[in-house]
Amino acid sequence: MPMTAFRALAAAALAAASLLVAPAAAAPVPDEATWSEAYITSADGTQLHADVLLPKNRKSTTRHPVIVSIGPYFGSKGMDDTGPSARFQDLVDEGQIFKKGYAFVMVDSRGYGSSGGCSDLGGPGEQSDAKAAVEWAARQPFSTGKVAMWGKSYDAWTQVMALAGKPKGLAAVVIQAPLIEGYRGFFENGVHFETAWYATPANYAVTDLTPPGLDDDPVEFVHALSGTATNPHCYALNAAGPVDPDPNSSYWRARNVIKRAAESRVPTLWSHGFNDVNTKPTNIFPVYGALKGPKRAWFGQWAHDRGNEVDKVGRDGFMAEAMAWLDHWLRGKPLPAAPPLEVQDGDGGWRSEKSWPPSDAVMRRMPLRPGSWRDERGNRADTPEGGAWSVSQPAPYDVRFAGLMRLRAQVTAQNPAGGNLVALVYDVAPDGQSRLLTRGAFAVTGSEDEVAFDLWPQDWKLPKGHRIAVQLSADDMLTYQPTYKGGTLTLQNGELLLPILRRARLRNLAGENALAADSVPTPMLTTQLEGRQTRADFGPRPTR
Repeated sequence: MPMTAFRALAAAALAAASLLVAPAAAAPVPDEATWSEAYITSADGTQLHADVLLPKNRKSTTRHPVIVSIGPYFGSKGMDDTGPSARFQDLVDEGQIFKKGYAFVMVDSRGYGSSGGCSDLGGPGEQSDAKAAVEWAARQPFSTGKVAMWGKSYDAWTQVMALAGKPKGLAAVVIQAPLIEGYRGFFENGVHFETAWYATPANYAVTDLTPPGLDDDPVEFVHALSGTATNPHCYALNAAGPVDPDPNSSYWRARNVIKRAAESRVPTLWSHGFNDVNTKPTNIFPVYGALKGPKRAWFGQWAHDRGNEVDKVGRDGFMAEAMAWLDHWLRGKPLPAAPPLEVQDGDGGWRSEKSWPPSDAVMRRMPLRPGSWRDERGNRADTPEGGAWSVSQPAPYDVRFAGLMRLRAQVTAQNPAGGNLVALVYDVAPDGQSRLLTRGAFAVTGSEDEVAFDLWPQDWKLPKGHRIAVQLSADDMLTYQPTYKGGTLTLQNGELLLPILRRARLRNLAGENALAADSVPTPMLTTQLEGRQTRADFGPRPTR
């Protein structure tokens, strides 16, 4: 594709969609710091630009623990915007990192800002960049050799890459709302996410093609433009690869670091919202749940937010806890007592857990009634219509779910190519008013398929007298945009497995509702449930 045509396509896509891409504005150098720039050589020779911020008035022989962030957001600021990125100003203002003696290094991933190369959307190049950035920071004369990583969204994804790469010097990470592999950014079990995600490669290409500021050193233009000039094929690859629904394609295999990351022993503090429809909460457990080293987490009802955004998550303390985490693992300070896990349930209540999903969760069965749906566009979680419905009996007492619901089903498709199965699960009050609990999607392949997949994680109390309703259809336009095959799909038999806690839980931490809880779909369900009764196993009354 000619570059002029690609620029036009990319610009149109960027105007049409708002995704992970959010180039940060430059900021004045913090009063407590000095700013310099450096270049880091990645494994294949690509030159990565870095902004280096050191505590002001330091002695030349002083060594500092280093915080590293690497991603696409730090350097692509526009022609008239020069200076260090303000993306993590909260580390300066709230974390007081320079007053505490930390150095901070912000690195442009390949293709972005003033770095060379071409972005590869979590591919081998970016994986090697994450490792190179950490090991460079650990070797510098200003460094103690101990490095932490900090980030949210894309620059949290690069931390997962670093966990997989096991760089020398990596001592701790604070990961907020990451992807854990490229495929999970675009697909869920073969079903493509909503319209904006189709434009993501072009959006990042726009960021890649954004030049440094006019006042930047000429060498920064040389590196930034060299990637565009010498690697035009990467733009075509990043346009073609992300539309492949097969997670075993060579493109996606090269971007799957889950197994290696999950083997890491690096101390990890993780934050993620159950209502994050950007980097979905399905990205939590394949890595976080399997980590071998010390770990803590904050999980709750927020959206694509940082843990320290108090007004959005509903609880203060994340920044203080995160800095104490870094102080311990990088500076040897005592680690203050804190719960291994802090979780917010659907009522906005906060409590501590030793693990999540909790160890007393038992998977109990809710049979699903046979039914059918058309494989076509049109269903939405806030106005569900059609589809195959099942509704439980009223709960005999308060029942708490905590973990991942799992759907198992035998599905036949009229079209030999298969179709789409999207599951929406609701809490339904006696008057028919409902609230979406969780969702999930699966691409049915062939005319008959045995389906089994996890839905999005949730922590929820189903009040006495409320029912669980499940809708199966081909779509939830708020979250997915599948490739529709047409024809009818039929559920022959199936069940929803519910992770029900055996012991009751009480709030034991201060906190309030997350802001995103107000935007969760709450449709009125009445006629949809008529004649669709089934009987769920809610288990015995929870013990105190």
